[in-house]
Amino acid sequence: MTEPLYTAPKPARDIPHLLVPEKRRISHWNDRNEIRVNNWIESWDFASPLDVGMINVPLSKTSILPNGAFAAPNALRDAWTIFTTYSPDFDVDLASLRVREIGDVQTPIIDLIGALANVEECLQSVMSQPEGFFPLIIGGDHAITAPAVRAYCRAHPEQQVGLIHFDAHNDVRVMDHGPTNGTPIRGILESGLRVSGENLVQFGIHGFMNASYYKRWVEGRGGTIFTARAIRKAGIDAMVESALEIAGKGTDAIYVTVDIDVLELGYAPGTAAATADGLHPVDLLEALFVLGRDPRVRAIDFVELDPHRDVAEITTRTFGSAILTFLAGLFLRLHDGWRGYDPTPIVD
Repeated sequence: MTEPLYTAPKPARDIPHLLVPEKRRISHWNDRNEIRVNNWIESWDFASPLDVGMINVPLSKTSILPNGAFAAPNALRDAWTIFTTYSPDFDVDLASLRVREIGDVQTPIIDLIGALANVEECLQSVMSQPEGFFPLIIGGDHAITAPAVRAYCRAHPEQQVGLIHFDAHNDVRVMDHGPTNGTPIRGILESGLRVSGENLVQFGIHGFMNASYYKRWVEGRGGTIFTARAIRKAGIDAMVESALEIAGKGTDAIYVTVDIDVLELGYAPGTAAATADGLHPVDLLEALFVLGRDPRVRAIDFVELDPHRDVAEITTRTFGSAILTFLAGLFLRLHDGWRGYDPTPIVD
């Protein structure tokens, strides 16, 4: 039997379907007073301690419409070169937060059911590692969320889990054609796991992007829908507080999933189905900062960035800002009372 010419490298620890990160972008130039995010996020060596484990799922063949979201992890790695670890908005410097890339989930090309099974098996193993880090998952299209939530629930079988879902769409389509990026919420609620519809909040749903059947299906299972219009009228702070109250009632953990098409189309050209009736990026960032600070939030994914559709990296950079803003909240959760800078004037 002929040996393959090339075998993709695997990480040091035996985690099924996990490959070493495909790409890392290093910047040789760096001001000595700032740290670029691409130089800050390193690959995990499976030995040193870490706070956040970033797992990439470059899968988008499960999309209803043609979608290049498989390219999002690498596009994000390139975009990190313009970001630094400090935010004056929150006076937070993330430099001491130990964020490590765990690796990329390997999926078969023509077996989509098998691909999603790989995602679930890999993520369950990753989330069961003894280090107990916070899992941050980068898609990929939204089909990856159902196996990701199942993986979290099976890695933590004693927990009742709430779900906060940022999206233009309800994602509860019937599965006549199998699981797609239009079915993850139905897939979760029909999975038999400890996720109740009464702890589901759909946040930012757009007008004229869904069917009345979807609304009735979600609400028939006890779910709550906050449309983008309702959020604009009530204000982001009040709506996030309500979402946390609903998702956290009687639960032990909250899983958050962020589909970037929740935004207004002008801020998200690099995704398949955003419209003008969406959230402003500032509102999304405010919500994610609050969620990052809340100790009930135990895992998050970011999905549906399509770099091939993007214009001038608008969506890719917004996607990056969203991730970093969530991490700013998480940093403050882990370092309560921390101050981001020394106010003493510096004289060079």
